[in-house]
Amino acid sequence: MKLTAIIGSPRQNSNTEILVDKVIEGCKSRGAVEVDKIFIADKKIEFCNGCLTCMGVEPGKLTCSIKDDMAEILEQMQTSDAFVFGTPNHMRTVSPLLLNFLCRMLPLLTFRAEYDDRGNRIAGEMSSLIKGKKTAMVISQGEKYFCSSLVYEVLINNLRDFRLKNMGNVVSLGNLSAGEVAKKTADLDKAFNLGEVLAIQNG
Repeated sequence: MKLTAIIGSPRQNSNTEILVDKVIEGCKSRGAVEVDKIFIADKKIEFCNGCLTCMGVEPGKLTCSIKDDMAEILEQMQTSDAFVFGTPNHMRTVSPLLLNFLCRMLPLLTFRAEYDDRGNRIAGEMSSLIKGKKTAMVISQGEKYFCSSLVYEVLINNLRDFRLKNMGNVVSLGNLSAGEVAKKTADLDKAFNLGEVLAIQNG
């Protein structure tokens, strides 16, 4: 099994990474797992400019007008069996790093349009090059009360657009200090169990 973990925190050894590592650990506890861990902050990934070049080419060509590290990442994602998307709550939504990453995933979508004899689009069908693969979500927030509803909605709706199958999520509260989640056994256990679910469902 190949698992790709995408970390949207701007810092390594963050609460987000600690939780993602637990998901990975749980996954590995169920069998051999090849892990590709992507720190978005360490990659050269420019901002999506909304040109939609990726939507105007033959489906599956992974064409983007921006030439950076994202091209290789998209190729790697197609070979994965499962994904973990981890993000801190920044201003009550996903981190800017992860939001841009999701935008840059657009070449993974395929759109086949149907036109009438006047060139008007009359129908179309959207699909995905990673359709049917499993995914899980990890969210860390600083507040002690739940305020990550928008984080969750942004993630779940975007991952649904890519036709991924959500196997669950971990939302950890009250992580104001770096590494604070390492002391929260219940959250770590939930992350570990989520990793087990990913492995079992892919087995």
